[in-house]
Amino acid sequence: MKVAIVGLQKQALANYIRRHHRRDFTLVKTKPEFVLCYGGDGTLLFAEQHYSGVPKVMIRQSRVCPACAEANRTTIMNLLAQGHYSLTELPILETTVHGKTIYGINDILVAHGNINTGLRYRLYLNGENYGGGLLGDGVIVATPLGSTGYFQSVTRSTFQYGIGVALNNTIFMINHVVLPADTIVKVKIDRGPALVTADNAKAIIALKTGETLTIKQSHRSTYIVFFSGKEYGQYNLGIGKTRVALGFCQGCSQSLEV
Repeated sequence: MKVAIVGLQKQALANYIRRHHRRDFTLVKTKPEFVLCYGGDGTLLFAEQHYSGVPKVMIRQSRVCPACAEANRTTIMNLLAQGHYSLTELPILETTVHGKTIYGINDILVAHGNINTGLRYRLYLNGENYGGGLLGDGVIVATPLGSTGYFQSVTRSTFQYGIGVALNNTIFMINHVVLPADTIVKVKIDRGPALVTADNAKAIIALKTGETLTIKQSHRSTYIVFFSGKEYGQYNLGIGKTRVALGFCQGCSQSLEV
């Protein structure tokens, strides 16, 4: 089985495989069948940028990793070698900016270009304006996987299905929303500059006043390897486990007050 390894301590995992699984796995850098993500959330995002669509095996080497199995690397590598696994499909978001399409497994972010100036923008959901003219640090459009990250930090909630739209530090009393997966989200820049990027990618693209960005669920998807009997954390609709309640509960339709 051909596998690639991604992570800050990937050499340690490579040495382990050479000692214990030399006959089971061949280490490669191109065209792997699986990508071993030896780290946490950031490792998964980095792996998707370099090996898009290839199934990812999450092996915890970080305390921040909701997608990681609870099993240790020995158990995970044995189960993978024996073929005792299944694949969990994860949706991806996409947007095209200045002819370049970028993809986000966690989220696509639109932010203010000047740190000391708020971004003025308008948000459209399937063509309908939401909230009028908005002013703040920007907007976060997230997948269920991404709802445990930046989206949760802003909204104090997570979700399991659809697309989440969080208004980052807006000055207006307006809530975040969780929408059907086929929703088309558009962001029109009323006063720039603005910046757009996805996940933890290094590429950041500038937007000028008057430009409009379209964000939607991509035709692409990716996969995490799921091992029988080893459950991943669930992205439950409602309040994040490690956050103080704030905003609006999409599941119970009630205000969440601190």
